[in-house]
Amino acid sequence: MSVWSEVIIGFALVAGTYWLVKTIYYWSRFRRSIHIEIYSSFIEYSMRKKNISRLSESYYFRSEFGKHRIFYQLAQAKNEKVPQAYVILTLSSGIYVLNVKNQAGKIFAKQTGDFKQIYTEKRKRGEAPKEHQYLLKNPMDESRYFEKKLTAKLGETGIPVKSLVVFPENSEIIWEKGNAGEIPVLQRKQMFGWIKKDFEANQGRLTEAKIDEIYHRLADESIEAEKNM
Repeated sequence: MSVWSEVIIGFALVAGTYWLVKTIYYWSRFRRSIHIEIYSSFIEYSMRKKNISRLSESYYFRSEFGKHRIFYQLAQAKNEKVPQAYVILTLSSGIYVLNVKNQAGKIFAKQTGDFKQIYTEKRKRGEAPKEHQYLLKNPMDESRYFEKKLTAKLGETGIPVKSLVVFPENSEIIWEKGNAGEIPVLQRKQMFGWIKKDFEANQGRLTEAKIDEIYHRLADESIEAEKNM
């Protein structure tokens, strides 16, 4: 084997190893994200994530809901330091606004006031687990505020809009006094079933043309900005 052949094989091995590590890393992120509930596979998501327009559709959603549009938005309320991630799903049954949270552990929820998170950190062998407690701004208040802004941007009041708060699978939602709020607060794995049930009861309220119109009202500014990057 020539020296150049050895060099080429070496480069190929390095490139292959880099690609494998990168793929494992992104797969791990995908598996823990809301995207696993929206797209048919990691491969589809990887193909679509390159731009906003591609991300707006999903093979999985098309098979379950027909015409649809998906828009991702970060919104930062007044006096808030960290923006909140929202996913806006537009189906023929209306708009679903997902307030996506990433806090794991026990989530103590209540109608008014802050939520509380209790997260147990696993330690090294022989060390006792460490418990962390955090207060979370009530995500239902965030959702109400965002929904109000969304309706104002659309300029219409007759479009059905429903908000959901979505926590990751490794969370446990515990309602104080057992009373759930009027905005569903769910684990990620419960999200699709909730939307599917509502869709089946209310489909046909928005035409395909209206779904596209709503999407472009929300997304065109971001799409244009992406083109100019």
